[in-house]
Amino acid sequence: MTAPAAWHQLHDRLHILPETLARSPTPVGERFPTPMALLAAVAQGLTPLPLPLREAWLAAPGGHLVLTADRHGFVPGPQPVRRETLADVAWLRASLWLTDRTTFYEPVGWLVCHLLRDRFDLETAASVTSWASFWRGLESGRQAGYGLSEAARGDTLAYLAEGVAAYLGDRAALNRRDPRLEKLLAATLFDTRFYRHLPRRA
Repeated sequence: MTAPAAWHQLHDRLHILPETLARSPTPVGERFPTPMALLAAVAQGLTPLPLPLREAWLAAPGGHLVLTADRHGFVPGPQPVRRETLADVAWLRASLWLTDRTTFYEPVGWLVCHLLRDRFDLETAASVTSWASFWRGLESGRQAGYGLSEAARGDTLAYLAEGVAAYLGDRAALNRRDPRLEKLLAATLFDTRFYRHLPRRA
């Protein structure tokens, strides 16, 4: 999917606060002369997300990315954003796109975890071989001491969110640091076939 196509599909879920470029460090404005240029770059970075996951995201009542000059993190539930209320917001600090793309996409990793729990019936999926094997693989990697942060080494969901962020932000670096997780994500969460037998919520 090209950047324009990715932007067209996700334009209702990507937002940028008016002061983001003006209040960000100078290199951000030099790299992105317009808000649309930054939004297109972020959308391009999301293209590895497979179609079933993007469909689940677009079908969800919430799940928004908001580009800011300073705020960063995922906040579930309703959030005031300018003159409207958005649900389940991943706040993204624009400058991190230039300096640390894995950290930049970490709120998106948490949003993906939220979408998995919200849009798919994971209680039923626990009996599905592919999901059970996937979750065992995550727990095995975490228990072996992998994970970029202390939080990820102590919690499997945090390990998954961090892994999704690294896969989107710098897949090659993820493969060097945690090759087992990179291969697991490539064969499951980022593979369309993984979702064939994953039950969706009504």
